[in-house]
Amino acid sequence: MPYIIVTAWVPISKGTESAEKYMEVRKDFPIDRSLTKEVLQGALKVKRDMIKSITISEVKPGKLDEALIRQQNSMIPFHDIEGYEYKIEVYFSFPESFGMVGLKAPE
Repeated sequence: MPYIIVTAWVPISKGTESAEKYMEVRKDFPIDRSLTKEVLQGALKVKRDMIKSITISEVKPGKLDEALIRQQNSMIPFHDIEGYEYKIEVYFSFPESFGMVGLKAPE
């Protein structure tokens, strides 16, 4: 199954604002278990003047497009935070990725 990985960077000076926004967004966009399974709700690290966070969701079969649209929509409220940046990426498991190139994944 594919994974949606969201990486975000926010200036330390906007950390509180970002955390408050996150709590609001979680209320407006609760986990939709019909689309994804939350693998990692969030992990943070601070480097210099930025906070970096990651979240990981496992996408249910046939739900990638819908899950990506929902993920992007949940990021829109963060656009107002000065200096906030993010990227949304899709990763595939080894068995899936082997199949994409015509190979069978090792057991």
